[in-house]
Amino acid sequence: MLIYYCPYCGGSAPKSKRSRLFYTLTDVERQRLVDLTKDMRILEDVISAFGEADIKQSVGMVVTKPEREGKPETTQSYPVMIYTKLSHIADVHVTIYPTDKVGISFQGKAVKKSAG
Repeated sequence: MLIYYCPYCGGSAPKSKRSRLFYTLTDVERQRLVDLTKDMRILEDVISAFGEADIKQSVGMVVTKPEREGKPETTQSYPVMIYTKLSHIADVHVTIYPTDKVGISFQGKAVKKSAG
């Protein structure tokens, strides 16, 4: 969500500092990661190529589908494995769907502040 005005005083919000919080993937690095993962369709492909994940989240992604056509709202959670050592500026997130199919995404790492 972007905030342009202060909800309390109505004054202009300061310019976003988000670009200083996380690395932005370059086109070259994004393409390298896409090429590295493009043939991975199932969990076995990922583990065979990369080994065990650095981080495992049993509830890593949650998807809620709204009520529709007389069916109630549903929420489904999916485990996510995160590989932190495949890139200096991005983590590779592997979402594990039913029947061990996977979805892969890249997320910029947090920029570490230097001491001083």
